[in-house]
Amino acid sequence: MNPIVYRVSYLLSVVVGLWVDIATAQLSQNLTIGNPKAMALGNAITADSSGIDAVHYNPAALTKLKGRQIAIKLVTGVLDIRSEFKAPENYGNSFFGLSDDPVANTSSRTTTSTMYFPGLGGATNVPVLFAPLAGISITPPGSKFTFANNIYAPQALGYSRDDNDSARYQGKQVAIQRITYFSPSVAYQVNDELSVGLSVGFSHQALYLNEDFRAPGVLTGFTGAAQDALCTVDGNPFEVLLNICGGDLGPFTDIANIDLDLQQSLSPTWNVGFLWEPVDWFAWGAVYQSEAKMKLKGKYNVSYSDDWQGFWQGLDSSLVGAVFSTITPDGLFDNERGNVSLDLTYPAHFSTGIKVNPIPKWQVNFDVKWTDYAAWNEFEIKFDRELDILTIASLLSPDNATPTSLILDRGYKSVWSWALGLQYQYNDRLTLRMGYEPRPSAIPGNKADVLAPIGDATLYGLGAGYQWDKDTVIDVGFNYLVSKQNIPAGSSCSINCSSIDGLVYNPYADLDVESTVKAYVFALTYRTTF
Repeated sequence: MNPIVYRVSYLLSVVVGLWVDIATAQLSQNLTIGNPKAMALGNAITADSSGIDAVHYNPAALTKLKGRQIAIKLVTGVLDIRSEFKAPENYGNSFFGLSDDPVANTSSRTTTSTMYFPGLGGATNVPVLFAPLAGISITPPGSKFTFANNIYAPQALGYSRDDNDSARYQGKQVAIQRITYFSPSVAYQVNDELSVGLSVGFSHQALYLNEDFRAPGVLTGFTGAAQDALCTVDGNPFEVLLNICGGDLGPFTDIANIDLDLQQSLSPTWNVGFLWEPVDWFAWGAVYQSEAKMKLKGKYNVSYSDDWQGFWQGLDSSLVGAVFSTITPDGLFDNERGNVSLDLTYPAHFSTGIKVNPIPKWQVNFDVKWTDYAAWNEFEIKFDRELDILTIASLLSPDNATPTSLILDRGYKSVWSWALGLQYQYNDRLTLRMGYEPRPSAIPGNKADVLAPIGDATLYGLGAGYQWDKDTVIDVGFNYLVSKQNIPAGSSCSINCSSIDGLVYNPYADLDVESTVKAYVFALTYRTTF
């Protein structure tokens, strides 16, 4: 078992873990904007008025706001993430008969949320996700223009697992967050039927990942079996030639912990939309939200376990270790840290929809949407210096590595989806709403895992709007989202393959994995004139 293979495999696993974490975007898309009306209508809002949050949903709808208006928003939510790891019949065959996996036939659950606070770095555990947000709009008297600015969170998702949680090998503490802190916007009322709008968003993007690492597979299974045979109470008879008894290094050994913290303070995007209302009972709208190309920068830190260090210290003291040290003259470290960057594209999004009032008091909204997750076909992670590990990796896999970077092909797919909303005008003041939005996963089945545990999802919405007085509207909205996935053993080489080249990255090799994510999100908006 070559130490180079392990070190290259571990570094590749860092990239896999980082990239998969980004994929949580599909789960959180439009989930944390904080617009109660959109939430209640299942996000079928493109052809409807969404208040100051039209900056995001469709800037053309800002023309619905007259005079000077301000909105204060409160968004809060809880994630309930559960996973089960089941050992099928003959579990352990790939590990030379070793089957004493402490993770096998256990379950994982977390409801602990995390948030990334810009300027502080890292992920902070919080009882619930919580975000006070606000926006403002101004329509000058007699003008066809409406100007607005809004603070909102297009993406805010994070969780934390306990130190002994079975799922800690794919996300111990995770946060992905995009906060749009400045969004100058303008809408123009072309005529009584048509409005157009444009908004430019300046956002802070953050990505944080901390996870433990292990590598069950054929190589570690062979090492563990050899240790069981040679490392006896009477000592190792081949210690001078090959000392593998300095520390456990079997398929279920904790090897290391990885910590990644990346961010970009200024990431611009733009949204352009139109709204056409030819009659009072029908409207059609569309919006295009641009992609954002980013270079996230930050720090990485890898801490190796005592077993990992002890194993290599023992090996280095033997004849075989002397040979290995000529290949890795700098030796093995208990800790590695430095600067790292990631080229990342925030995917473009398109939505179009209609609003229809088929009978008095009733309104139906229907949207069709597309998100360009195919932009996540390839990712490149760059280090601030040439690393021996990367130099070796570039020789072994020139398509995926250079001395200063790693390139990972992923093959995610762009997805189409739809949403349906229903609204009932109970009386002149009270409006009741409900919605439904199925969300197909952008992750192919052979890339599924529990770091981004997002299979196909379904979102349900409920809410109400209340006209407090002629100038003030209060909206409340609630979303319940559920996503489930089943990953049979060996079906995804992002979690449970056990092939000899499957160290990247399959911490639950040969286990059947099931996961469920439930999200509960509540929002309240107070909008009034000033």
